[in-house]
Amino acid sequence: MKNLLIHFIFFLILLFVVLLSFYFLGKNFWYPYYKKCFIEKEIEPCIPTECNRTHIDSATGTIVMEKNCTEAPNITLFQTFQAPKISSDRRLKHLLADSDFIIYPKQLTLIGLKNEQILEVWGELNGKQAHIESYQFTAFSGQLGPKFKEGDRQIPEGIYGISYLNPNSKFHLSMRVNYPNDFDKKMARLEKRTNLGSDIMIHGSDKTIGCVPIGDDAIEELYFLAQKVGIKNIKVILSPVDFRTTKVKIKNDNHPWLKELYANITKEMQPFISK
Repeated sequence: MKNLLIHFIFFLILLFVVLLSFYFLGKNFWYPYYKKCFIEKEIEPCIPTECNRTHIDSATGTIVMEKNCTEAPNITLFQTFQAPKISSDRRLKHLLADSDFIIYPKQLTLIGLKNEQILEVWGELNGKQAHIESYQFTAFSGQLGPKFKEGDRQIPEGIYGISYLNPNSKFHLSMRVNYPNDFDKKMARLEKRTNLGSDIMIHGSDKTIGCVPIGDDAIEELYFLAQKVGIKNIKVILSPVDFRTTKVKIKNDNHPWLKELYANITKEMQPFISK
């Protein structure tokens, strides 16, 4: 009985060696038959039902995928792919990080340059003014010079604050500039002007009558930043030109106080010199 068990174990070992040798040494002989009889029968040829091609849409600048169906060759389906839009708060955080802000600034200054049609955004960083972003005006009305009355289409000129934020603006979002300020009212009394106008806004969209429009994406960033900083900590400088680099010659002597106004604006703009 013991000898029989030994012979059986020896037979199994010998069989395993033979099979293993046949698998590796005889693969060139048996594998083509195995592939023909089993693998190729189990796999059906795959006929493509659509051909995908992409191109750039000249109108929108987006990537377009064309899907041509072989069963209906005359029909072309278009699927447009667009990169996901980054939220305003994330865009703002990138801007702040690029300007070395770890937290939101405690003070904010907005400089609106009418001739250049740019709204600069500055924040206080370690006691100095750091440039955060510049937004291009998306529309403009009036001409260089201060606002005198309601309906003159003029953007005011002077030193202002923000009186409130409006999340329900018809121009997406808006921030109300506190025009007329004390200086505007004083000069109006001297010249016996009334009905100075009001509701001067920094807002979205691309339409304006005497306001500062910067587009929807830009106002979202600025509005979110204003909420974080607080409107009491925001100064708005509205200037006819960039007095840091440009001087103006006043042609109209009917308003002698313009020299004082522009001297005040120039002085206020001096700390904001490194962009």
